[in-house]
Amino acid sequence: MADTVVTRFAPSPTGYLHVGGARTALFSWLLARHFGGKFLLRIEDTDLQRSTHQACEQLLEDLRWLGLEWDNAQLMYQSKRTEIYNSIIDKLIAEGKAYKAYETPEELEAMRKQAEKEKRAFIYRRPQLTDAQIRQYEAEDRPHVVRFAMPVKEYRFEDAVLGPDQGVPASQVQDFVIRKSDGMPTYHFAVVVDDEEMGVTHVLRGQEHLLNTVLHIALQEALGYRRPVYMHLPVIQNLDGSKMGKRDRDKKVRTAVQLWMKNTRKTVAELSESTGIDAGRLDNWIQNSKTQLDIPEHQKIMPIAGLRESDLPEVLVHDFRKNGYIPEVLLNFLALLGWSPGENIEKMSMEEMVQRFSVEGIGKSNAKFDRAKLLAFNTDYCAAAPVEKLLPAFRDFLLVNPDSPLNLATDEQLAKLIDMKRGFHTFRDLDDKSRFLLMRDDEITLDPSAVEKILRKNDAQGLKALTDLRPILESITDWKHTVIEAAVNNYCAKTDLGLGKVAQPIRVAISGGTISPPIFETLEFLGKSSTLRRIDRCLAQVGSC
Repeated sequence: MADTVVTRFAPSPTGYLHVGGARTALFSWLLARHFGGKFLLRIEDTDLQRSTHQACEQLLEDLRWLGLEWDNAQLMYQSKRTEIYNSIIDKLIAEGKAYKAYETPEELEAMRKQAEKEKRAFIYRRPQLTDAQIRQYEAEDRPHVVRFAMPVKEYRFEDAVLGPDQGVPASQVQDFVIRKSDGMPTYHFAVVVDDEEMGVTHVLRGQEHLLNTVLHIALQEALGYRRPVYMHLPVIQNLDGSKMGKRDRDKKVRTAVQLWMKNTRKTVAELSESTGIDAGRLDNWIQNSKTQLDIPEHQKIMPIAGLRESDLPEVLVHDFRKNGYIPEVLLNFLALLGWSPGENIEKMSMEEMVQRFSVEGIGKSNAKFDRAKLLAFNTDYCAAAPVEKLLPAFRDFLLVNPDSPLNLATDEQLAKLIDMKRGFHTFRDLDDKSRFLLMRDDEITLDPSAVEKILRKNDAQGLKALTDLRPILESITDWKHTVIEAAVNNYCAKTDLGLGKVAQPIRVAISGGTISPPIFETLEFLGKSSTLRRIDRCLAQVGSC
């Protein structure tokens, strides 16, 4: 191991961080922390069309939420380093190690089709242009890219995870683009230059980058750079073996929209008018599963199709934050996707993960993302953690869910909700079952199915119980859950009704549905005045139906 281990995480800022990227960042962070080294962050924003300031801020926010602090005070942005890249590229051109290539996209496509027709792999090698041809292209100001003249030889390297003898034979080697026609460097070039300049000693990334390493080694040799230790991590998949990606979310939204259009007989034009999304784009998206809408477009469509964020499969780190997972739990779970700490240990603190982390523990096989297991991890954590540790996390959940009425609650009230509903799975779960407590009394909407099942069934037995209980509750002067419970139990004994047949009508009246925290603590939290107002409102509405 090097004297000072330096790892890096180098995302492209195209939106919120994918959990696969978060796993890469975590492993890089753990390796650096384990050896007392440095974890660096750089922003690979050479894709000028997709990289935005907002997307970069979202990515940084995700990393901060996870607690993966980086050690470089000044972030490196590739888009600000074009002069550095160009000076190195110019030197390569002068040395004959790189050259301008003038083929148009159409010409390149024709070359690929010809290779396919001849049943051979398309291998691009430097064309033999005459000086006259080059002068003509330059005079025409013909668009060009710069390609690296890849030495034709076999490339082999040892990967710290996958083992020795990785690479490609000489027959597969071809020249590749290092500067695009817009003047920006490609990923393959910038990553090599930046890793050298930042002193990166260990590169951790997904196995999809394995063969890219050959290109990077060739550039390192041409530039006289040292070679970092490479570690290619197993791919994260869904349980069914499919790739875990943003398409999972898009598929769910598309299916819901198609069902909504079928049930409501709405047209694409009407959906376009409601959402402000171009009708042609919507029609193409609905008909073609290979196209995707952006997240902001999803957010416009979902309320119309009856979807909430929590209905979508979590794929982005922000999804888990918005659905109320604990960041430490998510990191613990991600650490187990491709790494084993040994001794059948699963649940670990960040300190324990840093202490136990090793390259030898990283596996080669693809990892399966089991959401049920993650949910169980989160449930156990929330059940065991003290309120003072959960409260800041609850506040953070509410920060990214500004529509929740629980934003109106005091810290004392939130702490009370946490204790009342121990056993909740996520803060989303707690919010869904408790938000009615901070709503205005006139905002409570009675669920028709709950009214039929709980209040009107069996000759309106529930409605009668609610009517009987109303004056009993009004007579209570010491509004404590123990006093309320005693009064209700006394009524149950006199009427020979089970507590469920009495508590459920109260629950429907105060919440609109059949789910709440423990009923007597809920009534104490809600307060006497609101309890009576909601019961009166329920009786008036149900009695008039």
